[in-house]
Amino acid sequence: MNSATSSPPSLALDVYWPMMQSAALITAGELGVFVALGREPLHMEELAARIGASVNGTDKLCAVLVQTGYLERTPENKFRNSAHAQVWLSQTGAQDLNSGLRWFAQAWQLMSGLRDAVVKGQPKTVLWDLMQTNPAMGPAFAAYMKDYAASVVDDVQRAIKIPAGAKTLLDVGGSHGLHAAAFCRRSPELHAVIYDLPVSLTNTRNLISTWGLVERMNCVEGNIVHDAIAGTFDVITYFLVAHNQTDEDNARIIQKLARALNPGGSLFVYEYVRELADRHTVSSTEALAAAFDLTLLVETGTHTHTAERIKAWLHDAGLGNIQRTDLEPIVKGSIFCAHQLL
Repeated sequence: MNSATSSPPSLALDVYWPMMQSAALITAGELGVFVALGREPLHMEELAARIGASVNGTDKLCAVLVQTGYLERTPENKFRNSAHAQVWLSQTGAQDLNSGLRWFAQAWQLMSGLRDAVVKGQPKTVLWDLMQTNPAMGPAFAAYMKDYAASVVDDVQRAIKIPAGAKTLLDVGGSHGLHAAAFCRRSPELHAVIYDLPVSLTNTRNLISTWGLVERMNCVEGNIVHDAIAGTFDVITYFLVAHNQTDEDNARIIQKLARALNPGGSLFVYEYVRELADRHTVSSTEALAAAFDLTLLVETGTHTHTAERIKAWLHDAGLGNIQRTDLEPIVKGSIFCAHQLL
């Protein structure tokens, strides 16, 4: 008989601490803690005044943020952003990902439906329908998607070669239009159409105007699962949309996109592939893959797809010369390229 015993799980460390860490980071983002500290370190009372909060509450919030590594105490007993927070959350660094914290505040509420989704195998209401009844949800999601896209747009641009002479691009599920705008800047003769749900295009036209690309980019509202595509294109991008669709819908969508390609045209599918956890042993990658699939269960009732499945959709749609490129690090996903045969 094996008499070895194991220690009981630490619910405080496994459940309670991660819960409070997430709650603190989300609250800090909503209150603007990292933005307030972006210019200079502040004493507790100064920070509380900047974010419009009580000194008592700010003190307790910052104590947790110090433990997470997002804030630090100076020798003068002031609070300052850690190097990581300064780069990504202060609005003075390389990029502003506060939109991610604002979206996670919405996602946090969605997770209250996790138990029912696990029992039923699907959400009570899919995310896109929830956005119709919650006016703040759509813009919050679109803002996060735009800022996340900004963190990978250079990687995507390096991985994709636009065919010489391409003049038209269809960005399916393009929402913010950031990737299409980058393609247009690279190829002066390229004109792009952003095709997405109305709730995902609430700010896209304003962004296009800000970028000075009104003459070369426009938006078309539609549901790629049910609606037809008007016209044909030299390039079509299907970026981070497949995980929000079922296998069956993806197969139909890819066939629809293939029919909308001009002869010799290129289709690019950008996705997180399910076998990442099997192909790479980095624990954080495996954890993110598992967490993302569980999130999809609650939000859309769908899941990530394998590389073999994605390639099969492309092949069955009559496309050829299928190639895969993994972004670095692999957690950023993979890009599949296929061509409409001449």
